[in-house]
Amino acid sequence: MDLNLLAVFDAIYTERNITRAAASLGMSQPALSNALGRLRKLLQDPLFERNSKGVSPTPRARQLSVPIRDALNLIRNTLSEQWLFDYAQAEHRFTVAMSDYSESVLLPPLMDWLSKLAPGVSLRTVPIVERTLPAALADGEVDLAVGHIPFLDEHFHAQRLLDEQFLAVVRQDHPEIRDHLSLALYTRYPHIIVTPRSSRGPLVDAALQARGLSRRIALELPNFLSIPVLLAQTDFISNLPQRVARSYAQLMNLRLLEPPVSIGQVHMQQYWHARSEHDPASRWLRRAVAEICRRI
Repeated sequence: MDLNLLAVFDAIYTERNITRAAASLGMSQPALSNALGRLRKLLQDPLFERNSKGVSPTPRARQLSVPIRDALNLIRNTLSEQWLFDYAQAEHRFTVAMSDYSESVLLPPLMDWLSKLAPGVSLRTVPIVERTLPAALADGEVDLAVGHIPFLDEHFHAQRLLDEQFLAVVRQDHPEIRDHLSLALYTRYPHIIVTPRSSRGPLVDAALQARGLSRRIALELPNFLSIPVLLAQTDFISNLPQRVARSYAQLMNLRLLEPPVSIGQVHMQQYWHARSEHDPASRWLRRAVAEICRRI
């Protein structure tokens, strides 16, 4: 089959007029009519019937319209992107700045997906450091940054990926905390926190201060990853992103609870520099990350 005939069909279906369809394809009207005749013969259906305004599609044409448009879009995307970065065949390494949250939640499904569809593509992750990350993105040393990174919001392109809620987490056999976490117990037991990236500090402290309360911080860490292990062996409390908390709950025998005060939520985003906005490889990576986040 001559695939050009699919473009002819789509143009006529869209325009509902032979003259306008020919103009949209840069063809003469006789050439378009000839192509339509070949298509009618091939599909054994008139496809389009004349009316006072132009043409109207037959039931068979309506049935074919969506599959044909999907096929054309697939071909266009393949020609415009994949030929420039053939991910299935490419040997390419990306450097991605990631928070510990992103590594825990995003990396496992992303790496599984890459191993099946783009086996020659590899990743190197680096930590998010406020002092060096903006320059690394601008210089191309880092291709992409993924996480909740407020200091990048004003100067870089960004795409929102996930909204994340927080849960309070304790060990299952905690001496006092069971299926409900009261405000009294929440403020009585020491907390483990992650060093805030914002000067405002954690939202939970502001919520407690509004009630004239405070909590005691027993331990401050640079990331989330060791907190589930520590909680499993102490009576401490911590507030963890729900996707992280749920992934460790059964493994570490942890209890997940609704916090007694509002903690708010964070938005995980991916950030990139304007220099890589139209780079085929970078665009492909951003689409892959966004698709994985959509699935999780």
